Parts: sequence; structure tokens; C-alpha cells
Amino acid sequence: MPHDSDVLVDGSLVEPVVAALTAEVSLAPQSLIRFTELIRRFGRFIAFTYEVEDLRAVTPSMTAAFVRSPSSDGPPTSSVVHLRRTAVRVCFRVARDLGLADGDPTLDLELPAREPGSLSPLTDEEVTLCRFASVASLDETRLPAAWALVEATARTAELHLITGAEVDLVAGRVWLPGAARVSARWGLLSPWGRLQIERRVRAIGDPAAPLTYAGKGSAHSRQAASCISISSTFARAGLSDDPGIRPLSVTAWAGRQILDECGRIEVVAQRLGNRSLDRTARLIGLDWAAGSL
Repeated sequence: MPHDSDVLVDGSLVEPVVAALTAEVSLAPQSLIRFTELIRRFGRFIAFTYEVEDLRAVTPSMTAAFVRSPSSDGPPTSSVVHLRRTAVRVCFRVARDLGLADGDPTLDLELPAREPGSLSPLTDEEVTLCRFASVASLDETRLPAAWALVEATARTAELHLITGAEVDLVAGRVWLPGAARVSARWGLLSPWGRLQIERRVRAIGDPAAPLTYAGKGSAHSRQAASCISISSTFARAGLSDDPGIRPLSVTAWAGRQILDECGRIEVVAQRLGNRSLDRTARLIGLDWAAGSL
């Protein structure tokens, strides 16, 4: 089977998706480059290999063939196949919103866990996928607000305690109350996250009401419901099949972002609310001895 990069094929069936992604404010520039490149490659692959002219005709087996297709230097690495699957999921997520597709051919595509039995920090692309997945409709605000809070380093034990009164939308931050082994701190909201929190605060209308729970259940019920909101987003994004993906995977992603910004592990620990530098280093995959990621 020819490799898709070896041929020039019209992959225009995915160009509406690429255009929509280019206009999407939640995408970091590097993620946008990766997504558009991979989605266009996917479009060329299915057009050339299967003569597909409509995204509705794409099957799981076609998608699996693309995800596992050889790279220029041989079989794809685990990280490459996971990135390809994420890109195709984003493609179909956007395509459904545009009315160009009805389902997602990647949902039953199982890949081996990147590091079986260990925590896997989310990638930038997976965070973007989860942002898309959390917003199932224009009037849905609870799940995207919960996701915005975990991006801001909130733990699942803190989510049900956060109300609109703890949000400073002008500064783009939220006060996180702390929990067992986690200190209270300010969490910084991304531009996407600030928009979701603003929408949630407006929808609730009561600054004293929790952002991620509606009801009068016990503290245990409130915490459980808030945790489910994150696991539901993972499920919608098709990431719940990887045992290494957990809510703490988002915290690990956030920690790596902070380390890239400042290069100081003590700042990462403070921003994450961690009281141990060693624990922080383990969480984000920092090798203390080597001093590198």
C-alpha cells in the first residue's frame, strides 16, 4: 500500500474541518499546526487508498489503517499512533458540528497504553480534544467549566467546593480551596477556560452556587458528581480506554506547561498546590538527577 505522503491526492474533503480549526480560539499554535497537517494527511490517505469522497463513508478499518500506517522511517511509534488517533477524533468532532459526519470511526480503535500501569500526562492535542468533547451543545456549561478548572490545576476533591465567588474573571484566575495533600492557591485560567467559567457563572446566576454541581446532595455526592464530569469528558473524547489517563493526567499536563514557562520546579509545586518537590517531579516526569524531562 503506497504511503500517503508519497502521492499527491486531493484531500479537499477535510478542508472545511481545517478551516474551522484555524478559526478555533482554543487551539495553541503548535497544536493547530500538528492537527491541520495530520488531518490533511488523513484526507489524502483515505481519498487515495479508498477513493472516499465523503467523511460519512469512512470506516473504522480505514481509520485504523491510517493510524498504523508506516512513517517515512518505518513503523510508527506509540506516541505517533496516539497523536494520529487524536487528530482524527478532532477531525470528526468538528465534522459533526459542521454536519459533514454522523459518527466517529475511532471510537472502537484500541491502542496499547503508552506506559501500561503508569500515569500518562495529557498532550496538548489531547487537552484540545477534551475541550471540544466537553462542549456537546451551545447551552452546556457544567462539563466545560469543570474541565476549565482541572486545566487550572483543580483536583477532583476541590471541584465541588468552587463557586462563582472564587472566580476573578478580570484577572483570569480562580481561587482553589485545597484538599488533602494539596494547598489552597490561585489557579490560572486559559482564555478558553475563562470563557467557559464566564458562561457557567452566567448560567447559574448565583455566585454562592457550586460551579460543577447542581443539587442538594451530601458532600460525598457532590464530589462524586464533580469527578464524573471529568471522566465523562474523557469518555466523550474517546480516551477512557487508556488506563494511564486519569484526572491527574490533566494536572501533570498543567505542571509541564508551567515548567516550560519558568523552568523552576519550586514554582511548579507552588502552582499545583503540592507540598513536595519530589512528588511534583514524579508527577510531571522530571528526572531530578538528570535535570531534564
